[in-house]
Amino acid sequence: MVVSSKLLAVLLITAAATGEAIPRAVQPDPRVQNLEKFFQYYRCAAPHYTSEYLSVADAYRLDYRVLPAISIRESGCGRGAKHENNVWGFHQENFPSIAKGIEFLAHRLMQHPAYKGKSLREKLFTYNPLAAYPEEVLRIMRQIEAQPLAAQSNRQPAGDRQ
Repeated sequence: MVVSSKLLAVLLITAAATGEAIPRAVQPDPRVQNLEKFFQYYRCAAPHYTSEYLSVADAYRLDYRVLPAISIRESGCGRGAKHENNVWGFHQENFPSIAKGIEFLAHRLMQHPAYKGKSLREKLFTYNPLAAYPEEVLRIMRQIEAQPLAAQSNRQPAGDRQ
């Protein structure tokens, strides 16, 4: 379960107001902060859809970093998107919303016969068959958990490149 800091605050306030014991095991999900810092570093427009990325990744048992990293590689986090709500450069698809696109792509990467049963590197190569593509996305994925993020790269964020 993804527990954002806002949800944690609501749980704590509710417990205090009702006189219930405050659960000690509830901790904020560190992935929330990792993704938020990552999106801020790349100057991605809000909303960041962090909870959608995390809940869908958990539901499909997909590494939570994959789709955000693909969005940076493919469109600079949406700045170069050529199709509606498609920040991942997936074919010529238009999605009704970013959340629907997240769901579609997670399902595709984990369930579609072209991807199912493959390693992450193989999935990335299937997604984009350029030889360097898998390592490019994996490098971006590693940035998500790197602290501090800005110190990990001498490159400008993807959207700032000319």
